[in-house]
Amino acid sequence: MTPKQEKELLKKYGIDLEKLSAEEVTQLLKKHASREELEELKKKYGKKMSYCAQAEEAMRQGNLRRAEEMLDYALSLGVYGNEVVYNLLGDVYVKKGNREKAKEYYKKSGSIESLKKLRSLS
Repeated sequence: MTPKQEKELLKKYGIDLEKLSAEEVTQLLKKHASREELEELKKKYGKKMSYCAQAEEAMRQGNLRRAEEMLDYALSLGVYGNEVVYNLLGDVYVKKGNREKAKEYYKKSGSIESLKKLRSLS
């Protein structure tokens, strides 16, 4: 499924990316997508998680620029599962000392883990 097809799917189900967190978008896609559509989304999710794992390793090595590049690429793969990517981008910005940017990414994520991190920064 291409990013364009994914956006059409979001439109089909009335899912507004601007008003929802990434966690909410993923949950709505799980609820509304057909079995075939969900399988296509999950294929890309696996690839996205591979880039997230590489980004986490880059962060452990102190290579924040590389981690951010990997996560930006993961975002380009589509919206399904972006709560994980936004959470990790928040972590990158915490390590860079940019708490405000980190808060933005944690809010975008909307995952329980991100919301806990957001509270700790407030």
